[in-house]
Amino acid sequence: MLEKRDSVKEKKIIEELITEDDELRRQHEIFKAEMAFKQELIDARKAEALTQKDISRRTGLSQQAVSRMEKGASGTIETIIRYLHSMGYSLSIRKNV
Repeated sequence: MLEKRDSVKEKKIIEELITEDDELRRQHEIFKAEMAFKQELIDARKAEALTQKDISRRTGLSQQAVSRMEKGASGTIETIIRYLHSMGYSLSIRKNV
């Protein structure tokens, strides 16, 4: 049976689960940070009016590898840096405040 998603209900369930489990909360925070970072990659690529194929040509990565990286399925630090450098960006670290 198919059921329509209820994002409010799903968010409430997640909040309840992570409130009860410190390790799950930590993993959830890491997941959210990863997804936010991947979205920043996509936004930067689109802001430069580049396609995944353009990034592929510039980095030597396959278009499929670029797609997987943007979807969060893979991406080593090396490939992320290659991706960023192909658009003139760099990777930096900053402290959370």
